[in-house]
Amino acid sequence: MAQEVDPVKTARLFELYVRRIWPLQRRFAAGRLNRRCTQCGASEKMLPLDSRGVCSACVAQRAAGLPPRRAPDTALQAELGALLGAAQGSGRGRYDALVMFSGGKDSSYLVQRLKTEQPRLRLLTCTVDNGFMSPVAKRNIDDILPRLDVDHVFIRPHRGFYVQLFRHAITHLNAQGSYGTVDFSDGEFMLDAARNLAAEKQIPLIVCGYSRYQVENGLGLRHYESPREHERRPRVETAGLRLDDIFSREDDRRLWWQGQTDPAVDVPRLLFPLYAWDLEEAEIKRQVLQWGLISDRDQSPIVTNHRLIPLLGVVDVHQFGYSSFENEFCRMIREGKAEREPWQHTFEFLEYTAKTGLFVKPLVLQLLQQLDLSAEDVGVRFG
Repeated sequence: MAQEVDPVKTARLFELYVRRIWPLQRRFAAGRLNRRCTQCGASEKMLPLDSRGVCSACVAQRAAGLPPRRAPDTALQAELGALLGAAQGSGRGRYDALVMFSGGKDSSYLVQRLKTEQPRLRLLTCTVDNGFMSPVAKRNIDDILPRLDVDHVFIRPHRGFYVQLFRHAITHLNAQGSYGTVDFSDGEFMLDAARNLAAEKQIPLIVCGYSRYQVENGLGLRHYESPREHERRPRVETAGLRLDDIFSREDDRRLWWQGQTDPAVDVPRLLFPLYAWDLEEAEIKRQVLQWGLISDRDQSPIVTNHRLIPLLGVVDVHQFGYSSFENEFCRMIREGKAEREPWQHTFEFLEYTAKTGLFVKPLVLQLLQQLDLSAEDVGVRFG
């Protein structure tokens, strides 16, 4: 039996290589890489580049006269603050808000800021374990919760539920790649599990740490709150995939949100405060460090995100020529919310290692085996 691959060790080696070696090696590997935008780092496979090497999104931003750094929307922030303030003590049960907590920097920042700015808001934090959680995220949760001093619950569906979901999603990619099917369906179930729990415990608010990009491009919203009519609808599909095609058991389909058609029955309100706060990535990192919540070493999404991320990146490169997660970070770079060089190097090296198998091949094959898939099933062939 092959020795099990340590996903955290692989992730840390990947990060170390990106920081220390790739800045030098990339000049010799240029022949194996796609060209990238000189301003936001977007791959030419994702966005067309002009003769100067600038992508269409950066050209459009400049033509529209948009500033490189978006100004804060103080009116929107004040509106959110008033809503949260009025929610203090409003729950009919023990809690006023259910906060999704992943053990990463964004959700840690979210909980601490809520506690600071809304001290009478009674919080219950919740983690949905998809069976592929990063050990670093789990350790972060154990370490951070005592410092935050908030109640917490885990939701853990049986492993077969997630294997069916991810196996179907990764073999039925849409135009947005793994981000649009695997990651999106994972996020939709997380929110549905929160909806079910909040309704059961009569918690009026659900608070989630999605970024502005995730809210706009993922959920298609242009506000920090999901519309009430959307929150009432029952779930029949996820990421464009019908639940009936994914799950043969009714019990598995009923784990999703069943909706509420009776207008006399309240449903929890779903909020995304980071949409209104619209922070730079560096500011969130700085604050969680200052608050003593997460060490710099354990903040990176490469080590705190779930263990399928390397597999998703490799599949995307083989299917589309770039990682579908690049869209989010390139937009953040264009809007002055993230630095270009570290993220460009990360996605360049992912492109390189997805083709060569360096570092990631053993882990990718292990993850495929756990989903009962082969490399051929997802179009992966290491060179």
